[in-house]
Amino acid sequence: MNVLFRKRRQAPAMTLEGVLGPNSRLDDADGMTVVAPEALCEGIDGRLLFSSGTQVLALGRWGEKPEEWARFDAPVTALCRSGGGLVAVALAGGKVVVLDAAGHPLDGWSLPAGRAAGVVDCLFRSETELLVVDCGVAERDSLLAMAAWDAAHKGQVLSLRPSGEVRTAMTGLHYPTGISLDAQGNILVCLLEQAKIVNEAGAVVQSGYPGYLGRLRRTATGYSLACLSRRDPLIEFLKGEPRFIAEMKVKMAPKHWIGPRIDPQFSHDLPIALGATRLFGAVKPWAPSFSYGLVLHLDDKLMPTASAQSRANGRRHAICDTAVWNGNMIAVSRASGELLNLGGNT
Repeated sequence: MNVLFRKRRQAPAMTLEGVLGPNSRLDDADGMTVVAPEALCEGIDGRLLFSSGTQVLALGRWGEKPEEWARFDAPVTALCRSGGGLVAVALAGGKVVVLDAAGHPLDGWSLPAGRAAGVVDCLFRSETELLVVDCGVAERDSLLAMAAWDAAHKGQVLSLRPSGEVRTAMTGLHYPTGISLDAQGNILVCLLEQAKIVNEAGAVVQSGYPGYLGRLRRTATGYSLACLSRRDPLIEFLKGEPRFIAEMKVKMAPKHWIGPRIDPQFSHDLPIALGATRLFGAVKPWAPSFSYGLVLHLDDKLMPTASAQSRANGRRHAICDTAVWNGNMIAVSRASGELLNLGGNT
């Protein structure tokens, strides 16, 4: 009897219904192809800065050809700008570079080697303090699959000063992926797999989101929350089957684990991928899919008010960042390799 009724982890409460009802806003949006996009922010001069592999490109107007703004020796993993025009660029390997408004690197701002495993977001709290989110692992390609089944709390938020001083602002976080400030200037941190947002004290501010959380950005009406995928009922069910999961982790590489994914591309060597096919091989919007495109629009209390989606039959999945630029919401799709212009009224 105890086996049949053992307690399982509580699944997130929110579903894609009501104000979060399915739509095709991401698939209908105007897109711009970018090689390996990851992060974006608005520069002090009004241009949109966005990453493309090891480059940061600058876009003056939607539809124009972007120009190179800066180039690095490792892929860019995060971007942010201060009110005074400083730009912080995080790089693979746990490095951070701070540049002036013209794109010239500044001395002093640097993380000691080995201080961070993988920087996934950053935020200027002031002109003399940069908050850096370290997810705790360096394996970027396996981040989603690992977060779903790894119980370790290795993530942290670091505070970096131009003198090179580094302080630990938060520690013991389970796969943090995004950071923002609320209206009072308090820190808010997104936890990828636990579907919740916590404050600097570690207290839960809001929880139960229907996706795997990415970056959180302030907007004129509240926040925009990028989700790397939607939560899948099968994954939630398997959290109550520890022996099955233990065997899966021992016998299979992380890319084959049952877990959320970046790429919607069909493959016969992925578990239950055949479940996504329907009549004549067509994928229907409601088909099972471990990848998904999802942006949540939140109010000041971090409650959803609307969404933009790319469903199972879409390709604009794995939304990793958003920014309001020239009155329009711009989103980054890692899966399709695009910047998406969702327009205004967000």
